[in-house]
Formats: sequence, structure tokens, C-alpha cells
Amino acid sequence: MTIKVLVDFGHWELIAFDSARLDAELLLSHVLGKPVTYILAHDKTTVGWFQVWRFKRLVSKRKEGMPVAYLRGHREFYGLDFKVSRDVLVPRPDTEALVEAVIGYITSNDLLLDVGTGSGCIPIAVLKHVKGLEAVATDVSGAALRVARTNIKKYQLESRIQLVQSDLLEEVDPLLFEDRQLVVTANLPYVPRGFEVNIETKFEPQVALWGGQDGMDLYKKLLKQLLPLAPKAMFFECFDFQKAILAENAPGYELQHIKNRSGGAGVVILERSN
Repeated sequence: MTIKVLVDFGHWELIAFDSARLDAELLLSHVLGKPVTYILAHDKTTVGWFQVWRFKRLVSKRKEGMPVAYLRGHREFYGLDFKVSRDVLVPRPDTEALVEAVIGYITSNDLLLDVGTGSGCIPIAVLKHVKGLEAVATDVSGAALRVARTNIKKYQLESRIQLVQSDLLEEVDPLLFEDRQLVVTANLPYVPRGFEVNIETKFEPQVALWGGQDGMDLYKKLLKQLLPLAPKAMFFECFDFQKAILAENAPGYELQHIKNRSGGAGVVILERSN
């Protein structure tokens, strides 16, 4: 079979997805070990039977709803390539708005604290754009931290990002934040119970998705732990209707809101008012 025949096959098998053709191209490029540009420029090239088998197997998994990022083992985020596995959420393009807001706000003299870091995409992306900045990143999952550690090593940030396995901040030593202006990022579970979600999410770690009745259970708990530390600013991701809940639980902080690209959620910035 030629590349064109296989891409057409994948496209029609995945027609239920808006990204059907791109998904087919990405999966075939992964199987062939070539960039997508190669796929587009060599559509008459014949593909060996074993690679055809591998491609069709990946297409069938994608047809079930498994994210392309899990099938390929990596995902681009904020211009960087990150290893991902089913132990971490797939980095979303919408979260790039959070990273962009932090980069525009933080200074190299601050300390970045990323809670629930997953693949480590948020602190890595920020530190790659803010020279000299240091970070502490936490996650309750040891498996997630192993993925984050791989990504940190890839971008040679081992000396600038400290990983801590912790349920929010319960296992984090407060002395880490002494004499430092603290800027916090967190993309914690904020999907309310019973909320309709994309089919792909059933393949992602469920502990990283659901946030209780109003979706804010973990954010409320985190704010109780953060307020005694008096962060300079906190950057969270949530839905529009959850902004007021965050504001109620963060006395002494002024709230700003940035819409993300899809409009479904956005970045909430809580800045200390004194």
C-alpha cells in the first residue's frame, strides 16, 4: 500500500473525529518515523506490510477514542515536545493561555510553584522562556512524576525544577518558599460531577479530571494551604461559572479572567491586593 492509500484509509476510518485526516497523518508519521511533511511529500511511496499492520492497529485504537498523544507517546505544547503516557493528562492547547499569562507576569527573582504538574509541561514551558527562574512542582502520582522527570531531563532543567510527591502541598516543606516571592500555577481537576466530557477523557487518569459537585473541591483545599504562604499571584484554569467560587475562597486577592481559545474554560489570575 502507498502512503496516500493508508492516509485515505485512516481518514475514513476516523471520519467521526473533526481531526480525522490530521490524526491519520500523525499516526502514519509515527509508524514510519518520519515528519508529517514527509507524509505529504511522498504520498506514492510504498509502505511495508508490518508498518501497515501497526498503522491499522493504531487507527483502530484511535477509533475507540484513545488520544493520538497516547498512541504516539508525546505531544507538542507551547512549541515544545513532551513525553506523555496514560499516567498524565494530555497537555491541552487551551492551557497555553495560562503559560503565556505567567510568562508575561513572573520575574526570575520569583519562585514558581506548580501544583499537580502531571507531565511537567507548565513549569518547563515557563522556565524555558524566563531565564534564571526556579520552580517547585508537585504531584500526588509517582508515575506522573516519572514522566515529568523525563521531560525535565530532556530540557536540561534538573537544577531549576524540584519535584515533590505530595497530595497538593501536604508533603511540601514550607521552608522551600522562605524569602521568595511565590507565583503559583495549577491546572487541577475542575470538571463537575455529571458533566458531559469528550470520549477521549475516558482514557485519561480520572483522578486528574473530576473535581466534585461544583468541580472546585481541590482548588478550595489548595487555597486553604496557599493563603498562609501569601503568594504574589495564583494562576488557575477553570470554567466561567467557577470564577466566583475561587474569589470567595481567596480573600485579599483580586480576580482577573482570560478566555482561552475554545471558550469552554479560561485562566483565572488571583493577584494579592496588598
